[in-house]
Amino acid sequence: MLKSYKKYFVIGFNKTATTTFHNLFVKNNLTSQHITKWDTDNYQCFSDNGDLNNYKELDLKYENSIFILNVREIDNWLISRFKHGVRGFRKSKKHNWAYPYTREKCINWINLRDNYHMKILDYFSKTPEKMIIVNIDREGWINYLCSQLHFKNNNIEAKNVHKTTDSDDHKNICELVNKTLEELNYNKKTILFQNKELLEKYKKIYNNYI
Repeated sequence: MLKSYKKYFVIGFNKTATTTFHNLFVKNNLTSQHITKWDTDNYQCFSDNGDLNNYKELDLKYENSIFILNVREIDNWLISRFKHGVRGFRKSKKHNWAYPYTREKCINWINLRDNYHMKILDYFSKTPEKMIIVNIDREGWINYLCSQLHFKNNNIEAKNVHKTTDSDDHKNICELVNKTLEELNYNKKTILFQNKELLEKYKKIYNNYI
């Protein structure tokens, strides 16, 4: 049992380098789960759960834990999610949570992400030392994270395992995402959420890599 060990919870959404986080933990000799249902008593590190986790419950149960909010530019995130749905459809020939790609789904994900980020940052604002915010679109984020966690092995590259830009679906998804963000007057390079006043507030509280 590993209950006495410090635990690391990656609580950002999927399609935000969760595989890279998992590989980094393993490279530093930590036990890690990269699945949607976590065995929190018997492992040290956790990722790929997205907004399905109960971070408040985990914080109370494992007091000596670090929570990592992994974020990226919203246009890249939306596009990656929709492409994930396309790959699933091609494999199963069935619709899934991310397919078909629609304007309505795009708007729902934007609102979901905004609300989730604000709830998390508000919750940890009283204990900001427990939260590390990592922008995976920012150069050097792996070195930054390793320095914060005092990890010795940072020799790992962030890789896009499904990098495709030449399909009709990719072009259509990019057009849909860009058009929707433009209609909403939403900056496509937004990292946490678009509300600038709130963003500045949380930047001062957390003072880290956003």
